[in-house]
Amino acid sequence: MPYDFLVLALLFLVPGILIAFLRPDVRWLMARAVLLALPFAATEWLFYPEYWTPRFLFGLADRIGFGIEDVLFVAGLGAFSSTAYAVAFRQGVRLREGASRPWRRAALAIVAVLALAGALRGVGVPILYAAVVAMGLGAGGVLLARRDLWAPGVLGALVSMGIYLGLCLSFAALVPGVFERAWRPSLLLPGKFLGVPLDELLYGLGAGLAATVFPAWAFGFGFTPLPRR
Repeated sequence: MPYDFLVLALLFLVPGILIAFLRPDVRWLMARAVLLALPFAATEWLFYPEYWTPRFLFGLADRIGFGIEDVLFVAGLGAFSSTAYAVAFRQGVRLREGASRPWRRAALAIVAVLALAGALRGVGVPILYAAVVAMGLGAGGVLLARRDLWAPGVLGALVSMGIYLGLCLSFAALVPGVFERAWRPSLLLPGKFLGVPLDELLYGLGAGLAATVFPAWAFGFGFTPLPRR
């Protein structure tokens, strides 16, 4: 299939669409998470072709450093990873505290994570691991300030990784052999789980942790159990 990344990106939109339909109460959270995720689409040039070599629509990754697929991918990932905990464990989202200048807080956090990932890459850390470490350290800082987010963060990360795995398995079924063709051999985690590179699952775990705790910290909300039906 010529545009395998497009297939993956479209698959990643599906969970968020289903969540938006089933849980309209978290649509506002999903919308904010998607907006916060969009800047990360522009980091594709750090991954391509060092980490993988998919084909992009209109060859945009070679021209401007990222493609339409990246925008779709990060939007889908942000949508489901930010709400995975709330959906899986029937949690509502409630305002905990009035965060001062929430969008400014969020923007500064994004800049800090990107800068840290860039610094790690600059000293020779492979980009995927640099990204995961940056997300993990940033999330760790949030968890020191918001201890109530420990359980949501850990559980949200695990659920997000499970969804990520399911999407990758669907991708592999639709595009047989894609992980062997388009992915470079891993430098630190050479193994696979059900045919999916462990690097990808690690990334899904880190993204799930960050997407669960960062919006809660930036916008000052917490999680509370939904009333029983």
